[in-house]
Amino acid sequence: MEELRRPEPLYRQVYEVLRRRILAGEYGAGEVLQESRAAEELRVSRTPVREALRQLEREGLLVARGTERVVADPSREEFVDLYTCRAALEGLVAERAARLAEEEELREMEEALEEARRAVAAGDHGGVLSANTRFHDLMVRSARMPPLERLMDTLRGQILVARRHILSDERIEAEICEEHASILEAIRRRDVGAARERMQRHMQNDIRRGVANFDAAPGEE
Repeated sequence: MEELRRPEPLYRQVYEVLRRRILAGEYGAGEVLQESRAAEELRVSRTPVREALRQLEREGLLVARGTERVVADPSREEFVDLYTCRAALEGLVAERAARLAEEEELREMEEALEEARRAVAAGDHGGVLSANTRFHDLMVRSARMPPLERLMDTLRGQILVARRHILSDERIEAEICEEHASILEAIRRRDVGAARERMQRHMQNDIRRGVANFDAAPGEE
């Protein structure tokens, strides 16, 4: 049972717990997230749960179906659209990181990359996702453009849900680590063009991997 911290607004605490569970896969894609059940589990009234569910819906982690809210399960087309938007933003992130990233930030990106490699070797899929997310978040921070950071933050939850269609096995996870290493190498050399091009290629590869997963899924045409 997760304990809630009373000094922080209650709806925000509920939101953080539910968001963490969605991103961890504790609530499966398409699963109904019931207001009454969540309130009972977290020992709160339904009002903060209702506010938290609305926020999760605004972020795209939940979608409304009639009177219910269910965990987002992006379609093939929605996945491609999301990652096409992400590719445009991440290309700019990589370009600015190559210009502006400080040595400490580069070191932290290297640590995140090594953490991901260790997780791949250990078969820790959750650890891979966490380390890869940290790698990208560090790069966004190093770009030093607050509006860009806010845009990426808006997409973050949807991206994390969509990544389930990409990180499907150790071979793909290892492949992604090497793509990250190539991007980081260009950033370290301050090669703006190469950093942007490698990031955009990485995003296109993610689209290809995701589409292949959709096409291989049972029931897909």
